[in-house]
Amino acid sequence: MGINQKIKICHLISGDLWAGAEVQMYTVVLALSHCPEFELSAILLNDGLLAEKLRAAGIVTTVYDERKMGFFQIKSNINQLLTKNPAAIMHSHRYKENILAATAKKRGKVKYLVQTVHGIGEPFHGLKSAKSRFRSILNTYYTRKYFDTIISVSDNIRGQLAEFLPSSKIITIHNAVDPANLHVSKSPRLIRAELGINAGHQLIGSVGRMVPVKGYDLFLKMAAMISHTNPMARFLLVGDGPLKSELENSAREMGLGGEIVFAGFRSDVTDLINSLDIFVMTSIHEGIPMALLEAMALEKAVVSTAVGGIVEVISNGKSGLLVEPGSCTALAQACLRILDDDALKVRLGAEAAQRIDDEFSIGTLTEKVSAEYRGLAGLE
Repeated sequence: MGINQKIKICHLISGDLWAGAEVQMYTVVLALSHCPEFELSAILLNDGLLAEKLRAAGIVTTVYDERKMGFFQIKSNINQLLTKNPAAIMHSHRYKENILAATAKKRGKVKYLVQTVHGIGEPFHGLKSAKSRFRSILNTYYTRKYFDTIISVSDNIRGQLAEFLPSSKIITIHNAVDPANLHVSKSPRLIRAELGINAGHQLIGSVGRMVPVKGYDLFLKMAAMISHTNPMARFLLVGDGPLKSELENSAREMGLGGEIVFAGFRSDVTDLINSLDIFVMTSIHEGIPMALLEAMALEKAVVSTAVGGIVEVISNGKSGLLVEPGSCTALAQACLRILDDDALKVRLGAEAAQRIDDEFSIGTLTEKVSAEYRGLAGLE
């Protein structure tokens, strides 16, 4: 590679959602786009919010819509694109994208492969379980054979990956957030008014997909307990997903219909998080949730189950409160403790923001990913 020649890097991601993997990929690509030694592009399998944001940021973005194309047509199109516009490194996210990247390397279309493992796959049942298992087997095979670097977003995930992948290929690079990109456009009072929540109420909420691993059934049980003790408490769940209708029905059956708002998918997530008194994670397992990092950067008091990579982010009692997984009682007690102590709420929020600045800043992430790219390209 010539002295002034840029390292061409192509990210490959589904882009069907605006969820943790997509948010983190966008954050990384946006930060790396300011590094003069890199030339970045992206291939997406869906034309959605991520594609829109990447294009607006000036990233060359190609979409091969998986709703209109089969796997082999997408594979062929990727190979043709890489023939015309070669990339030294392809960086993929999730199983399908990993397999597509591996087939491109197998055909000699790309030299080095990197993948990020954002989380551990959710459990499925029946036919979905069989399909998931098949994809997992393929992903493991192609990862072992063709990938040069596997980035785990937490040490917890890294330990699990090392059970079936070469540990020498796995590195941990924690997710990060760029506070400069957290644009608050509306005041908490205005957001609450739009949601039908009075300014005097204490608001507890969470952001994420309505899927089993998020444990939102636990959130509802916690909410019922808090509401019984503190009638000024209100609750907010932001996000969409297959369990949304079921959770809404459960909330009504539990008598929470007038006390909880299901906001669905929102593009103004930052404003919604900023309107909260307490941000809560009830997950069964997590990598490093982007919503958690954003809440901490916004100086929100955080209560979370002590699972997965979350324990690598929150220092219990200092930058948030960690509780026993699966315990709605422990969650409720932690939230009530904060609601009853304004000084504690302020201190936890301030320590959370400092924690992000010290350990989970975009600068740290960019340095580590850049070093990995340069190392693969032989520049380090």
